[in-house]
Amino acid sequence: MIARPGPQRTQPARPPTRPAAKPQARPIGELVGPTLDPVIRKRGLAKADILAWWPDIVGKAYADKTRPERIRWPRASDPGDGAATLIVRCDPSVALQLAHETDQIRERLNRFLGFQAVSAVRIVQHPIATEPEKLPETQPQSRGPDPDRLAMLEARLKPLDEPLAQSLKALGRNVLARS
Repeated sequence: MIARPGPQRTQPARPPTRPAAKPQARPIGELVGPTLDPVIRKRGLAKADILAWWPDIVGKAYADKTRPERIRWPRASDPGDGAATLIVRCDPSVALQLAHETDQIRERLNRFLGFQAVSAVRIVQHPIATEPEKLPETQPQSRGPDPDRLAMLEARLKPLDEPLAQSLKALGRNVLARS
């Protein structure tokens, strides 16, 4: 008798395994933006990007003196064009100048958003806290103290204890050098 080979059992082919993908570095703005959007939306701003791009929207002249407060969207029951009002907090020192450029700011913001979202800009005057400008430190011209006055100072300080005399001598030299 001839033995017949039975049906051969084949194992299903396994798909080739790929090495695990390494996580890609992502900009922090991509991670923080979606997290902040609900908070920003609560204040009436459409996106956190508006805050990040605000200096480009208003220009360098107003970037440090203004902040977008909120975007007030019209109620559904209000008839009108359906566009919002941007409320801008502005330092009183530039409020008048900014009032003349509200149309340009509105156009730039609408261009940024990609549609006609804002129909009006309302300015609220309120001081904006900014970092004080750091002035370059200038060293006063050091000129030596008058030798006669320095000798008189040392003679007066001779009867004092050593640590106190040294401190007062250093103070006296600085005072005499500036006068």
